[in-house]
Amino acid sequence: ITLRYFFMYSISSIVLKIAILAEKFATDYKWYVDVVLNLIRIAGDYIADEVWYRVTQIVINREDIQAYAAKTVFEALQAPTCHENMVKVGAYIIGEFWKPYCGR
Repeated sequence: ITLRYFFMYSISSIVLKIAILAEKFATDYKWYVDVVLNLIRIAGDYIADEVWYRVTQIVINREDIQAYAAKTVFEALQAPTCHENMVKVGAYIIGEFWKPYCGR
């Protein structure tokens, strides 16, 4: 095992644990969406697919945050550079929930 492999594994493990703890202790799902989107922005290369799948599942099942999530991810995608995982989350959430957010 090389040092680089160990470093990448440990970062991925820490990022996954942060996402799990954020979901477990979230008292406000808007806060959870913010945390996961920031996690993707900061550590995009180390985000497991399960993390962005989970945030989309939570948004799908919680009508009270769908418009907020669409607006927030749209704003996150306005950055000069976005990680591929942010684009995946954005494509799904905006594709599903943008019309209600726009009031159409």
